[in-house]
Amino acid sequence: MTMGVTRLAEGGRAGRPAADGCVWIDIDNPPQVQYLLPFCAAFEAAGLDTVVTARDYGRTVEMLQAAGARPQVFGKRVGRGTLRKGAAAVLRAREQTRFFAALGRPDVLLAASRSAAVAAWRMGVPGYLIGDYEHIHLAIYRLTGSKIFYPELVGAEHYVRHGLRGDQLIPFRGLKEDLTFAGLDLDQVEPCDLGDTPADAVRVLFRPPSETSHYHDDRSTEMARATLAWLAEAGAVVVFAPREPEQVVLLEDLSWRHPPVILERSIPFASLLKSVDAVICSGGTMLREAAYLGIPAYSIFCSQTGAVDRWLQDIGRAWLLQSPAELSRIELRKRPPLRRLDSNPKLLDQLAEVVIAAARQRRRGDQCLKAA
Repeated sequence: MTMGVTRLAEGGRAGRPAADGCVWIDIDNPPQVQYLLPFCAAFEAAGLDTVVTARDYGRTVEMLQAAGARPQVFGKRVGRGTLRKGAAAVLRAREQTRFFAALGRPDVLLAASRSAAVAAWRMGVPGYLIGDYEHIHLAIYRLTGSKIFYPELVGAEHYVRHGLRGDQLIPFRGLKEDLTFAGLDLDQVEPCDLGDTPADAVRVLFRPPSETSHYHDDRSTEMARATLAWLAEAGAVVVFAPREPEQVVLLEDLSWRHPPVILERSIPFASLLKSVDAVICSGGTMLREAAYLGIPAYSIFCSQTGAVDRWLQDIGRAWLLQSPAELSRIELRKRPPLRRLDSNPKLLDQLAEVVIAAARQRRRGDQCLKAA
């Protein structure tokens, strides 16, 4: 294998082929680190090699390196615009295809990115994608024939309506956060040190919206500004987790009783969540992680709401706010003890088994072709 191969630092078998196959994991953004990287141990325990690639977006690479992975990096952050994003995805897919042409073709892909789906399709490699937000662009997955793991509470109707075939859809019981927190003993996780903040102050983790995603609505940014002004007035300690460094301007020109804490480095997600009393974000993975742990979680996402977020609101674990008039629903108080949801503790093993079986089948098929 070449120096570009990426795998977990421990347990790898670099330099010799896997007996049962090779799984390629592509990680496109920071949230995917948390629910895709845990698969590496399951695949390697089953006798498969694992190759990890990543995109230089946000703190993705930093988080992977902190977890012991050495990612081969392809692509970087791009701005807004469908054409720009499409061109970047095609270029990244081309780079990934060239990488594997030199390294050796993997047997199966596990990812959540469009570029990896395209690259796998070009190589004739079966692709498995994990997603829990149904309002993304699905055309690439339809054209590449990728298989989609998705929470059964979302339902298949939306995917079928956008052209995906029934044999591409693999529903699962539970939430993708069952993957994120698989095997993690929360009692052993220490809250992170947020510096010199008043002991009696309510700490609110705040995540602004992604302003470059194709589903971004400018109302989400306006809602973020209104929410920060409300928090400043209420005297909360805001722990600000920007998606991009320039988003710190949202904190300016506000009268803060307590200075905001700006996160400038990656912090283990469980440790960060255990250090705060509430989470306010523009939907997405952070909202679901907080709700999963029983931390009061508020969404200020003003685009199309996903079925998972609606379900979390229905069971009382999240609140969906879409106008400044609803900010009074936020309760600023010390959080109660964590109440982990554990909607499907076996989910990691269940999905890993599907991918492992596909990799082994592909490897056996290749060996039969060579023998013939």
